[in-house]
Amino acid sequence: QKSIYKDKPFWLLIFITFLVVMVFFQLFTTVPLYHNEKFGLSEFQTGILISFNGLLVFLLEMPMVSILERKNVNRIKNIFYGALCVSAGYFILLIDLWAFILVISVVLLSFGEILAFPFSNAVALNRAPKGQEGHYMGFFTMSFSLAHIVCSKTGLDIISHYGYQTNWTFMGFLSLLAAICCIWLQRMLKAENK
Repeated sequence: QKSIYKDKPFWLLIFITFLVVMVFFQLFTTVPLYHNEKFGLSEFQTGILISFNGLLVFLLEMPMVSILERKNVNRIKNIFYGALCVSAGYFILLIDLWAFILVISVVLLSFGEILAFPFSNAVALNRAPKGQEGHYMGFFTMSFSLAHIVCSKTGLDIISHYGYQTNWTFMGFLSLLAAICCIWLQRMLKAENK
């Protein structure tokens, strides 16, 4: 049976997941600070805006996932589009002249979450040989936990030294890197199936 440590596509998937999750979770760490410092939003207003993310995910995730699965849309492609949405969600924050940008950003990030999270989970589970599902999903879950830990420290450090705009640019590019890695992962999987 193939060792998980030699499963290169799986580790690339873990890397992609780590990047997208780390960038996405800025929504709960650095973005609320930005709402307040740049646009003067109260905690209540920020809370409403962030719970809009929860509402979108609650209403749309299951229907969207089920439609995409029924249409047999490639899962890596969904993760790719999810990473692009997350990337766009931060790049759009560079236009800081208008508070409505914050709503557009949350919508883009929500769609990124809806596309990237469930499908990366499904791909990870599908990679696991019979009897090794726990092993695979353990590493997959660890990538989420690690992303949580790294997320706020990285974002807050960048903001304190270089400001918000640099952080949004950096996060946008990280998610873009994840999208590029999806193309690479797709190629690896194609080569494997030949």
